[in-house]
Amino acid sequence: MIRSADSRTIAIIAVLAFLAQTAVAAETIDIQGRPVLVDSNTVIVVDDEILPPGSPVPNRPGLRAEARFDSTAMHAPQGAVAAATVIFSYAVRGSVTSTDPLRVLGQEVTVTGDTGATGLPGGSVDNIAVGDHLDVSGYVDTNSSLQASFIEYLPALTPRWLLSGYVTAADANEIELGPQRVSLAGVTPIDCGASVDVGAFVEIRADGIAGFTAGSVLDTVTRLTCVAPMPLGTPGALGALNGVVGTILSDTAFEFGPYIVTHGVDTEFAFGSADDLAPGATIEVDGTFGENLAFTADGIQFDAPTIRLEGPVQPADVVAGAEGTVHVLANTIRRSAQLRDEDLIYANGLAQSSQVEVRGYIDSQGVLWATRARTRGNPDPGDSRAAGPVDSVNRPLLSVLGLTLDTTDATDFEDPAENPIDADTFFLGALPGAIVEQSGSWDGVDTLTGGVVALIAEADPPPAPDALRLLILGTFGGGDAVFSNGFD
Repeated sequence: MIRSADSRTIAIIAVLAFLAQTAVAAETIDIQGRPVLVDSNTVIVVDDEILPPGSPVPNRPGLRAEARFDSTAMHAPQGAVAAATVIFSYAVRGSVTSTDPLRVLGQEVTVTGDTGATGLPGGSVDNIAVGDHLDVSGYVDTNSSLQASFIEYLPALTPRWLLSGYVTAADANEIELGPQRVSLAGVTPIDCGASVDVGAFVEIRADGIAGFTAGSVLDTVTRLTCVAPMPLGTPGALGALNGVVGTILSDTAFEFGPYIVTHGVDTEFAFGSADDLAPGATIEVDGTFGENLAFTADGIQFDAPTIRLEGPVQPADVVAGAEGTVHVLANTIRRSAQLRDEDLIYANGLAQSSQVEVRGYIDSQGVLWATRARTRGNPDPGDSRAAGPVDSVNRPLLSVLGLTLDTTDATDFEDPAENPIDADTFFLGALPGAIVEQSGSWDGVDTLTGGVVALIAEADPPPAPDALRLLILGTFGGGDAVFSNGFD
């Protein structure tokens, strides 16, 4: 978990930076698709441990990472100034308490085709067993789940466990993070005020426990700290933050860790639109820090291309449970741990045929993951829709999610701002990789026709100004790479 350093850590960082005399040669690393220069004066921290001067950057693509720059470099070009600190972090480390679904210390973990991994038995997460030990880095959701960006299999009990997340229940003697109970006996919480309250974001260090199970209480806590779920930025400075969308406050504002992010007509979107902002969605927000934890978004980019599918679903098309799926419009969408299942479709299945809407994303291996599901009344193939990245174009046809979108009899075409455009303008933007949607009639096999056809997001992310972001938060992509996946 990434957090702002406390006074003790800041002091140590300052001393080490002053004393650093030798280091590996300067290199450029990738954090969330952005170039970050690391030189001999950059202090590198891995899981709260400051590496000795001269230590190389850890070779763990997928780790969550934070790069912070000195405020004196505020107006320097991106990539021209070395980071003052680079912090690599994990969210949970400890015993696997379930495999259906996968849970580590009670926290449900989604592992996709985009998750980096090392040491997995047989190279697959499917070979993990209850009682094994994992180190997981990734996005912490408010529903006590993680979207893993990196997992490491630990071949033996590790003596130092980690649990971070939002408190979901609390009393004087015990707290819970989802299903995981944590004893407060003998624990003096740090920076939590008079008590550890529901909703607080905590980082817990504990001694490892042999034979730990789903019903065990974590009662070996050595340190419990209330922290900000994201590092805090400097008002007036540019920043790039990556994480999970919290509560939607209005059509133009949402909670994002400790921040209230606002967006408007000038905000650029990539791999989705404002309509795809929902609790559980993972995004990068590029913009400016304001006072009182306000953040104004210049650009919002979804970590993976968004999908939307709505159409008739029969009870037999639903497999309920932790590994549940819904089959709609010839596509099968898997349940993710970040799912908001308003009508308990994935949880309990369907009692009768219904119109079902599923939203989510597609990973780099082509697997569809659901982050929201709900019923939309009686089944109606004439009022179906599909949205996703364009695979190919043969005007007037588009291939999207294995479906054919036939625009021949479309009633309207729209741009990303939902303004009317003509077909020629639409097809200029509907290139492979662009996100498009058709709301029309489903033929029951593989084709949608008629209705409204919309360009949701252009194929290429919009460029950002070249000014330096003083804080960059995201996923480590490696060193000296080509940076092609961010706003820069």
